Amino acid sequence: MRLKHVVLSVFLLFSLAACMEPTYDSGKLKVIEVTDHDFKINDESAVTLIIGHANVAEYSFSLRKSDLKKGTLLQSVSDSNPNVRADGTFFSEYYVQSKDHGTHASIEIVEIDPVEKVARIAVGAKLVNLKNEDYKELEITLFELTGQNLENLLNKVEI
Repeated sequence: MRLKHVVLSVFLLFSLAACMEPTYDSGKLKVIEVTDHDFKINDESAVTLIIGHANVAEYSFSLRKSDLKKGTLLQSVSDSNPNVRADGTFFSEYYVQSKDHGTHASIEIVEIDPVEKVARIAVGAKLVNLKNEDYKELEITLFELTGQNLENLLNKVEI
């Protein structure tokens, strides 16, 4: 009988542990992926940077590949620049730029160095959920791209 209680207790403990959500570093945003599929913004080849915590996508920033030049600064206030796209997803809620709300997005190409195999891109945005007018804001943050993300970023780009 005692063995049965021990076995049930161990089973219950493991069952509860399996139901707990995994923990991750919630403090550090990172580039999760740079897309490598073909899509266009205003009939030009484009790329998207997907940013989030751990492997949970939160923000995405899209720009034309022709804008991938050191020093390029793209800004959009209230969705005013069709060459800059930014959106976000938080707990299944979708956030966007909006002509009718105080939103903005910014992408700056700080550095692209194919010799050192690194790119540095600063992004920031204030986005709105159109259903409930809730806002999410990402202060300007600098991200470093290397490896596969850099390859995807520079695929078919002349520097």
